[in-house]
Amino acid sequence: MIGLLATLAFAVPLAGGIILFKLDERKADVLMLSSFALAMVFQLWVAGLYVLNHFGESLHFAYLKSAQFGEVYGIIIDPMSVLIGTVVAVAGFIFMFYGMEYMSERNVGHPGGKGRGLFYAWMTLFEGATLGFVYSSTFLSLLIFFELMGLACWGVVSYYNTPQARRAGFKAFIIPNVGAMIGFYSAIYIGLTQLHDLSLFSLSHVSDSVKPWLFIALLFAGYTKSAQFPTYSWIPDAMEAPTPASAFLHGAAMVEMGVYLVARVLQFIGHLPTWVFYFMAVMVSVTLLIPILNYPVQKDAKRLLAYSTVAEAGIMFVGLTFASLGLDVGLKASMFQLTTHAFIKGLAFLTAGTFTYSLGTLDLRKISGLKEILPINGLSWGVALLGLAGLPPMAIAFSKAELLTSLKALHITDFAWLPILMLLTDSAVFLWVGMKWITRNVFGKPSVEDARTHWIITASLVTLIILSLVSAYLAYPLVEEINFYWGVGQ
Repeated sequence: MIGLLATLAFAVPLAGGIILFKLDERKADVLMLSSFALAMVFQLWVAGLYVLNHFGESLHFAYLKSAQFGEVYGIIIDPMSVLIGTVVAVAGFIFMFYGMEYMSERNVGHPGGKGRGLFYAWMTLFEGATLGFVYSSTFLSLLIFFELMGLACWGVVSYYNTPQARRAGFKAFIIPNVGAMIGFYSAIYIGLTQLHDLSLFSLSHVSDSVKPWLFIALLFAGYTKSAQFPTYSWIPDAMEAPTPASAFLHGAAMVEMGVYLVARVLQFIGHLPTWVFYFMAVMVSVTLLIPILNYPVQKDAKRLLAYSTVAEAGIMFVGLTFASLGLDVGLKASMFQLTTHAFIKGLAFLTAGTFTYSLGTLDLRKISGLKEILPINGLSWGVALLGLAGLPPMAIAFSKAELLTSLKALHITDFAWLPILMLLTDSAVFLWVGMKWITRNVFGKPSVEDARTHWIITASLVTLIILSLVSAYLAYPLVEEINFYWGVGQ
């Protein structure tokens, strides 16, 4: 039963997305929202059954096997997939509920209406591919869903069909595709020629001489998906996408799935040499330096948030850097950060979208006095920026604290201080920049006399504010059950 429900959670939006290519306007609204709603219902059903009947267990369903290739397709239902699948389904529904109004003709900056069915089709496929990726248990299915996510990302980023959008869409597709070719093709080749099994469970049987290099190849696939150095540049350019798509690919899909991939590999691959830790620590520290230098010069709301995504994904990789040493706290902290980040970053992007919708601009220099003209929007902007800086009571503060209060890696090497110091520096610089914009955007003299909004937008923002406050408490029981499958969690 639980396996069927998990399959339906991603199969329904995949089917709905295909049909949506033929629909538009009101019919497209209904099918899109129904697809996202059903995916959320099935996923919450899975989560309920898992918590009540299988809490802490790992359920593996191998649906397709062969003598030559071993497991070809299957799913894993465990604390990690249940937690992240629930985040994707809930966040995706909220973002596209908001998206129905954002894509309407009432949007001041991007009047929509006719033609939105194409956007809905790509977004619904995006949802299905992401949930399929979360549950996959073999490298072949991971590759297929990885590429489907990339295709859907290309579709939504290039949706407005301007020269900049087409260029950004191509870049968002090709860079992760290069990562897929390096990482997944290597894993599938080894699975076919040496292990005769394509399952994640076979990773622990890779020879010690090959294992670290296979991990680095898969790590690079994760880096390209998560916009980490040296492949980060596609993510600021991808801001050409409609804002609901930006929220999804930053908050619950594209970027986070690179982190999720590496976390899954670390769960199964077994002991790695210490030099892998040093490599990851240097890479994540360089990655965090990029947004630190870029925050102060950003004037566009979405580009500011894009660089924040580079940093927040980097912070998730800080946890995975510690996990490469066999420390399960790093694995837990990374998935905890992914969960809480989804809602606060979604709140940030949807608020930025209201600037386009209500004021017709994303230029932060032209936005002032939200406290008087759009008070809910002003509140959500303040909560989002302070939350992304790591301030309590926002839930993301607790996931960052998980990294800062369990520094077991320091007992192994003093070099573990480097990513921690970069994490703290990033939070401090973002807080400084965020306070500057909150002072101007929220409390400054009103830039317009009046601005209209819509109840769908207000309801979406309020829901995300609540989830940004409580998601840590809801997620923590499952976070604590996340561990390695090779028996050395510490």
